[in-house]
Amino acid sequence: MSETVRTVSIVDAVYNAIRDRILSGELDPSEVLVEQKTAELYGVARPTAKAAIDRLVHQGLLRRTANKSARVPALTVSDVRDIYFTRTAIESTVVVHLAERHLPLAAADAALEAFDRAAQAGATKGVVDADIAFHQSLVDAVGSPRMRRIYASIIGEAHLCMVLKQTHHLHSPQELAKEHRAIYEAIIAGDAELARASLVAHLDNSVRSIEHHFIEAADA
Repeated sequence: MSETVRTVSIVDAVYNAIRDRILSGELDPSEVLVEQKTAELYGVARPTAKAAIDRLVHQGLLRRTANKSARVPALTVSDVRDIYFTRTAIESTVVVHLAERHLPLAAADAALEAFDRAAQAGATKGVVDADIAFHQSLVDAVGSPRMRRIYASIIGEAHLCMVLKQTHHLHSPQELAKEHRAIYEAIIAGDAELARASLVAHLDNSVRSIEHHFIEAADA
């Protein structure tokens, strides 16, 4: 039996390597990525390093101002509130749409199973990856290319928030798994209002936990 192997381009490989370093916390907030040094680090041409960095900037995992090198975002309370405000606006529309139309959610179901396994194992990266996969699967299930593009523009920063929650133990994986399953079950039941309320409560909990962390860090 043959197996399909996914070919990864050099740009993809550099992108994945930098992304993993950002999301693991190896690259500290505000750390600068210079294109030439990045190219030398990974043994690639500068245009390759630039393409990988540009993709990370587009996703919000890096930020770049005019004529400046890209750097890892140092999120503020204001950033977090705006990220979750935007997510709530998009995702509440998504869950209502899915609940009202009874669209298939096989990918969301798979993400929940991965979430449960990661939560039981205490695997931080697995929890974060399953969290992202669940929310992304709901957006994808709508079937709107434009909605997907809009969501892609904020999911990188949302990912940083999720990593922050897990690395600082702001929200237990078990509780997160329960919150995600409540959203899923309300959608499956066709209860649009409950699905929206469950999603909003979940996102509000995340905002409050991160805000509290920033306050405690400032007072320390």
